[in-house]
Amino acid sequence: MPFPCPCCGFLTLPAPAQDAAAFICPVCFWENDVFTASGDEPSDENRGLSLLEGRANFQAFGACCREMLPHVRPPRPEERRESGGP
Repeated sequence: MPFPCPCCGFLTLPAPAQDAAAFICPVCFWENDVFTASGDEPSDENRGLSLLEGRANFQAFGACCREMLPHVRPPRPEERRESGGP
């Protein structure tokens, strides 16, 4: 059973976010950081970007940051989120 990415909300994580350390979402390229305590805390795994910034970037242009645009792909049908996402 897949789990939602904390950044884009698509069902790409192989385990719940708290157990998917360092997993990189292929849809938004967010590297899951289990060591941050809040959405506005800078993430070492994501070059100091906070989760809130990554979410805003994904909504604006389709990746957690512009440098990762070449690495993302569209979500597969089975990865579609049921609601509006994070």
